Amino acid sequence: MLKKKVFSSIRWTAASAAMQLLLRVAQLAILARLLSAEDFGLMAIVLVVLAYGTLFADMGVNSAFVQRQDVSLEQRSSLFWLNIVIAMTIAIAIVAISPLAAGFFGDERLQPLMMLSASIVVFAAFGAQIKMARSKELDFRQLVLLEILAALAGLVVAVAGALAGWGVYALVASGIVTSLTGTILAWAFLARGWRPMWRMKAIDIKSFLGFGSALTANNIVNQINSTIDIFIGGKLFDASQLGFYSVPRNLCLQIQMVVNPIVTRVGFPLIAQVQHDVGRIKLIYKKTMNMVASTTAPVYIFVALFSPEIVTVLLGPNWENSIELLRVLALWGGLRSLCNPSGSLLLGMGRAGLALKWNLGLLFIVPPVLWFGAQGGPEGMAWAMFGLMALLFFPVWLVLVRPLCHMGVIEYAVSGLKPFLLAGAAFVPAYMATTELDMAIVRLAAGAVIGGLLYLLLSYKFNREWTEAMLELLGIKGVQGQKLKDV
Repeated sequence: MLKKKVFSSIRWTAASAAMQLLLRVAQLAILARLLSAEDFGLMAIVLVVLAYGTLFADMGVNSAFVQRQDVSLEQRSSLFWLNIVIAMTIAIAIVAISPLAAGFFGDERLQPLMMLSASIVVFAAFGAQIKMARSKELDFRQLVLLEILAALAGLVVAVAGALAGWGVYALVASGIVTSLTGTILAWAFLARGWRPMWRMKAIDIKSFLGFGSALTANNIVNQINSTIDIFIGGKLFDASQLGFYSVPRNLCLQIQMVVNPIVTRVGFPLIAQVQHDVGRIKLIYKKTMNMVASTTAPVYIFVALFSPEIVTVLLGPNWENSIELLRVLALWGGLRSLCNPSGSLLLGMGRAGLALKWNLGLLFIVPPVLWFGAQGGPEGMAWAMFGLMALLFFPVWLVLVRPLCHMGVIEYAVSGLKPFLLAGAAFVPAYMATTELDMAIVRLAAGAVIGGLLYLLLSYKFNREWTEAMLELLGIKGVQGQKLKDV
């Protein structure tokens, strides 16, 4: 029964993530031709500030709500109102610090952008717990459909605003509409009649704050390590340079979001349910890591090899400065995707404290390395990001993975790196076979088809576990065994 729910959850979360990626790519392809790199650079800074606000607004209580298996109605109501009060406080704080942020980055245009965007934190808070309740039950069908509708609403507003000449405010309006629409739809279709009691008592909240506070502290430090490149870029580069850097960076992160919801939404509650069975935890983590690597590897290798064609087709002729950045950041994104499953492992086992120690250690390494790299411009910082991620691959296993699930280093390396070797063996020949084609879009299509087919054949031979899992996810398990025999 649990396995059936897991595969259903994976199907829906993957479908949602894929659809949202398509919507974001479509939005980017349109807006890159209507807005300037400067607009995207300004919005990159605003989004980073909002990300910190969202972390403080949650205070880890929603994740604690998922991790705990026994939550009373009184506790849930108190947690809900705590989340709202904190979100409103954070929104006011963002408005208050907006002049200081504008002064720090040397651009007065940031102040009104941040003040308007602060409302996103509040709108999101009103729907957060309802969505987490469905995630806790591994019930994603309606949730993902509503998220797609919210993303579509944001896309329509962004394009309409850009056509109307709003500039960067089209991006702000899109974020506000997406957040508000998502919350309204959640209350309409996911609440299932639940309404919070008018109750917010310390006795209800206290037991959640230990896990929640440690998780929040960890998330804040992790957010610093994850977004320090935007802060450094905002300080050292002009808005246009930051735009040329942030767009390919965010595109590479969006690729991860096709697979990462499987890890964060399914892996976290699933590990929490079996957190006292180390053998099952190891199996879940190994399969999750292989699934993440096998699914993202071909995409990142494809993007790295075909970055000139992707920039030309997706962003247009004014974005040539992003070509080499996209290539390096694709390699960075691929390695980064391998480390993400460790987050669900730590949270599912209630080890937010260990995650905090790890990220505090990185805090002494990441900022100075990226600052040094940024002296060489956006390209220098991109190479510093890639090099640092490569060096951290095995320390993640040593400090985080091995102590919690007893996975060996060979298992860890094979699960993560084998798919990238297979992807390289598939897409390098595809790249070489398409070099003589004239049109960029034709090269992209031919490279995707040739490389994709080669990757599937190599995976069937050398990564059978992934191919069988994908067949099962597609709902054709019944014929899978016969197909394998017939080949």
